[in-house]
Amino acid sequence: MVSSRLIERLDGAITTAAEPLQREYLKAERAGAMARLGLLADARFALSGLRTQNQRHKDTLLAAWIHLVDGQIEHFDTISPLAAAKFQRAFELAESIGHASMQAAASAWLATCAFNASDWLALTKHVGNALRLAEPDQHSARARAGLVLADTFRCAGDDANSQTWYLRARAHASADGDSSMISAMLHNISSMRSGQVALADAFGRGDLDQARKGLLEAESTANYDWGTGVASLSTLVPVIRAQFLVVLGRYDEAARLFDDHLGRASQEGMAHREPRLLADRAWCHVRLGRVANALADSRAAEAGAGTQRDADDRAATFARLARIHRHGGRDGLAEGLQQRADEALAEHEAEQARIRSALQDMLAELGS
Repeated sequence: MVSSRLIERLDGAITTAAEPLQREYLKAERAGAMARLGLLADARFALSGLRTQNQRHKDTLLAAWIHLVDGQIEHFDTISPLAAAKFQRAFELAESIGHASMQAAASAWLATCAFNASDWLALTKHVGNALRLAEPDQHSARARAGLVLADTFRCAGDDANSQTWYLRARAHASADGDSSMISAMLHNISSMRSGQVALADAFGRGDLDQARKGLLEAESTANYDWGTGVASLSTLVPVIRAQFLVVLGRYDEAARLFDDHLGRASQEGMAHREPRLLADRAWCHVRLGRVANALADSRAAEAGAGTQRDADDRAATFARLARIHRHGGRDGLAEGLQQRADEALAEHEAEQARIRSALQDMLAELGS
């Protein structure tokens, strides 16, 4: 079941479009919307048709649309970094013909890729381009750029600015009738909260009220996806729920969710966080008395802990492993891991300050 005002609006516009190329642009926009809903087979079929049409039209803007849609399919299939090259090509083609709205759309998606890669310099450049080039009523680009800014401010520990940009992103998504964008926003809010709450818990500072609130948010997000037919991000919800359940001490439920969904979540965009999540599952096994399972997960988590890209993930992994060893009476090992956790946490907090400064500078230049 798909309930999307955006799809309905595009279907109507395609039917009434008088110009053949305009119809193809609208079909491309519809294909991108299908990809964002997680209907990847339908999106790929539509993309094949667009490519066939452009063999006849040889139109630069349609070629840009094709690259943009291809990047969205790549992104929502596996959150692949390969999507960035396709968005970049869409931007370059649009730039070659001076098409500002396509440049804005491609820039917003490039900002999404930069966020996923923790490339903050590239992120500020692309978000700035998107906000500068998008018209006030270009809701899709402004919603996407707003979501990236909201997520980045949340990562940087600035919840007030984060909330401001979430509200702006939601307003643009609602104006566009884009349920997939609202779903992405709900997922990201839930994921950010799970990361923050689980990080604090790994250091022994778990907030049960925040964990309960986050668990309700995650369940509400899953219900929204079910009600609107959005399937693009639903596989990540069980892992987010598991993190909250760990904090709440519901270890058996958390372990089962990790067992059932961690492998697929790693394939669909969470591979860079796998050591952290394995450490969380190891803690569940420790508290449940499953020594062999705890040992296996702890070893795997420790082997990959230092290779994790993001400092907060490294901090959470080392802190959780320190608690595991401390619980087992291995205080020497625990002390060394805790030191590494503290160093990674300090690195994370310093990076947060740099990100906040970069975002404020960029927005000041734009007058936003």
